Amino acid sequence: MGELLRSTTAFFAFALTLAASFTGCAYGATITKSDNDVCVLKLEGEIIAGDFARFMQLAAAEFKGVDGESSSADTICLNSPGGSVLEGVNLAKQFYKQGVGTVIPAGAECHSMCAIMFMMGIAQGPEVNFVNRRLHVTGTLGFHRPYLALDSDELVSARALPVAHDWAMEAMMELMILANSQVPWSASTMMRPDLIQLMLTHVGNDFYYIDTVEKAGRFEIELFGYDRPTELTAERSYYACENSFHWKVGLIGKDTDYANLVQSLGAYQPVSKVVQDKGGLTIYSVTSGDAGYSEAGCLIGQKDDYFLGCGFNGMYNISLGLSQCTLADFYERSQWVSPLAAFKPSTPIRMLAAHAPRWTESMTAGSGACVVIAPTGTVEQEPCEARPISARNGSGDDIGGYEFIWPSGSKTVLLKDGTNLTLNGKPAYAVPLASYTLCVVNGETGNRFCFNKGS
Repeated sequence: MGELLRSTTAFFAFALTLAASFTGCAYGATITKSDNDVCVLKLEGEIIAGDFARFMQLAAAEFKGVDGESSSADTICLNSPGGSVLEGVNLAKQFYKQGVGTVIPAGAECHSMCAIMFMMGIAQGPEVNFVNRRLHVTGTLGFHRPYLALDSDELVSARALPVAHDWAMEAMMELMILANSQVPWSASTMMRPDLIQLMLTHVGNDFYYIDTVEKAGRFEIELFGYDRPTELTAERSYYACENSFHWKVGLIGKDTDYANLVQSLGAYQPVSKVVQDKGGLTIYSVTSGDAGYSEAGCLIGQKDDYFLGCGFNGMYNISLGLSQCTLADFYERSQWVSPLAAFKPSTPIRMLAAHAPRWTESMTAGSGACVVIAPTGTVEQEPCEARPISARNGSGDDIGGYEFIWPSGSKTVLLKDGTNLTLNGKPAYAVPLASYTLCVVNGETGNRFCFNKGS
């Protein structure tokens, strides 16, 4: 009987755990004053009972509240595998109620219950209220559904199961209430229904990751740590139009590719063309790929370093700005367009990292060592020569890069097109490694190619 009681007690102690990688740690998350400039507080480690009280105590001392406009300066950095659902729900509720912004900083990971907490980041004010959650492009954000966890293989009383089931249902109800919290001044919710659905279809260590431009845009997650496009081009205006429509509908799942579209249509059927370039305002007329039986298109413009847009998509009956517009009423009918929308939607967000190498002679040209590091840790290193090269992208624009010539005569070709990198024709992204002049990861193989210039 004593063993049964002990196993039942253990069951209840761990019955409602939502963790990415359960550590079994006896200590709660570390909540301290932040040592970086992107947030005021930071939370690190597994979330357990008592963390909410620790947060409230520190928040009372460090948060300033509304600064006259909003509480946007009150932010917390998250780096946690998850943990207790009930404790995490209390924290998430408080973030939403108090107006606490959430941040996943560079290199940090936020899984499971931490991901729910992140999504509740918001700013409150007497006249302005808005979503306030930021993910660094090198950070990790992963969702999965709650699960029951035991810390042993001991038998559990059958009488405990209905109670645990009720607890689990209550936890799910709390999560649904949180997820359906209203985005201020909007018909949207803090977690869109399709994100909830995707979360519930991923179990255990199978996470749904926010890892592409399309996912971040669809689920209203602000990215930082990347070079924002400041010059509007035909390609960027096309993506800005398509993304602005599609992110209102859901994940489209098709590979929207401007270069392939231009090649298939030919030069006499431009999908994006300049219709005005004067007075500091450049405007492109864009025909959406959804056009056909229904009208679908935009006017996308650039004023200074920000983008604007207006248009209508009849396939989904949705508008950008105040719907259809002309050059004459563009300012009155357009709205601000996120710089993220100017990227190809399938672009992995890590490829946007602002650590991309600077293409200058002084940095990379000349003799040195080429290194290939496989995901298994295997290292291949040989002397090589780096030479600057030029090429053209699918739109016919000049782009630059380097070829690295190995002793055998074979070449590794690295090209940079705007903020996009390719390594031997495959998508790649730059990573900062102090011991190398530059280092990039092949997005398909996971191999790291690095170059270290000789002295």
